Amino acid sequence: MLRYIFDPEFKKYGRIIEDFDFSQLKQYMDRITASKYLEEQLSVEEMEKMPVCHKIQCELFHELPVQIGYMSGHNHRIHGVEYHKSKVIHIAATDCVMYLGLSQDIEPTHEYHTSRMEAFFVPKGTAVELNCGVLHCAPCNVNGYGFKLICIAPKHTSEPFCMKVRTEKDKILFARNKWLIAHKDSDIEGAFYGLKGDTEAV
Repeated sequence: MLRYIFDPEFKKYGRIIEDFDFSQLKQYMDRITASKYLEEQLSVEEMEKMPVCHKIQCELFHELPVQIGYMSGHNHRIHGVEYHKSKVIHIAATDCVMYLGLSQDIEPTHEYHTSRMEAFFVPKGTAVELNCGVLHCAPCNVNGYGFKLICIAPKHTSEPFCMKVRTEKDKILFARNKWLIAHKDSDIEGAFYGLKGDTEAV
């Protein structure tokens, strides 16, 4: 079932940011063409040098250093689900569909079933703040033009570890501030393949 991001069912996952001007970032994304495949840029220097970056850091992240980047591509599957132990902000630069879930629904075996996720249509221009621990994945496009998504997170989120040695206890800890459960068909090197269920988008 496809819901609307403004439906009350979304409230357990986060909030819609309606009182902040992200137009500088949106204008930058207007110049970007959606990748043929999935592309992720964790940190884009040009975006982070914009005046709005300082405002985001002060007003939305309480002076915590942030990184600003984007994802783009053509996607119709849930390749893996991830969460962070911090809030993140996603701004739809095109219409897209977001799949969201709760990390407390992860099984003790670290497995997770896609049937627990909810799909939300997110119109272009909508800024979504996801709570700490909310499971999400690469958005799905709703037309043949692909999707584009601005991603804002605390600095170094999703960057590779320098020295971390992963143990059985934290087998889904994939990168800095990134816990990932992948599907066996995703071919994500180093990921834990514990995602079960249907991965085809609605």
